[in-house]
Amino acid sequence: MQINELVTFAADVGRGLLESGAETSRVEDTVERIIRHFYDGKSEVLVVMTGLFVTVGDVTKTVRVRRRTINLDKVSKINMMSRDIADDKIDFEEALKRFEYIMVQKPYPLWVKTVAVAFCCGFFTLLFGGNAFDGLNSFVVGAVINVFIWFLRKHHTAEFIITFSGGVVIALLILLFYAIGLGKNINPMITGAIMPLVPGLAITNAIRDIIAGDYLSGGARLFDAVVVAIALATGAGSVMYIFGHMREVLWDDFFLKCLSLLRRQWLLQ
Repeated sequence: MQINELVTFAADVGRGLLESGAETSRVEDTVERIIRHFYDGKSEVLVVMTGLFVTVGDVTKTVRVRRRTINLDKVSKINMMSRDIADDKIDFEEALKRFEYIMVQKPYPLWVKTVAVAFCCGFFTLLFGGNAFDGLNSFVVGAVINVFIWFLRKHHTAEFIITFSGGVVIALLILLFYAIGLGKNINPMITGAIMPLVPGLAITNAIRDIIAGDYLSGGARLFDAVVVAIALATGAGSVMYIFGHMREVLWDDFFLKCLSLLRRQWLLQ
């Protein structure tokens, strides 16, 4: 085993963890555990939210992480692999094969994720005080929004745009169901439908990084979570504001005037 191979492997492991939603302290601990097992000399690992730097001896490798998802199953499997390496249960070649197998494993199919998100939205709506019809509406909206987000990510859309657009689509669909009489409680429906987009894991990882003393990564993650929350709130809130304003304008300036005109015509006859 060459040092270059060890550095590349350790950096790839760190990137896999970061891309799957692992916190900074976990990434550093896993990468350092792997390096210490195979190399007794000087090594350094620096991990931030958007990349990591791995130095083993005189060899340094920098890895940039551009996209992050949530795949806790992959995080768990990589972490278990590193512990098996530290316990001398697998050698370097076996670790390489195992890591490659973990990385090529396909996630759950789209239909499974869609059904899971739909049930999540529906039950959250019931939890927040909605009735059965409200929960059914959120169920449908959750399924639609999951496919919509999948489509945007497939075309490499920026996360801010994805979250903002998701909030807009959720609010439009909920208001449509409300307008045609399929739902009675707007707030529980919208709140339940946006729950899958709330950056809960990002906030949790940010707090864990800050507690662990990684203030740079923790602050960056917290800022990222705040930006996502602002995008979500702005998307849904803007639609709600426009809907409320347009309903008032249409009702007061259009429908009431039409009713008044029809009444005058009827009286004249």
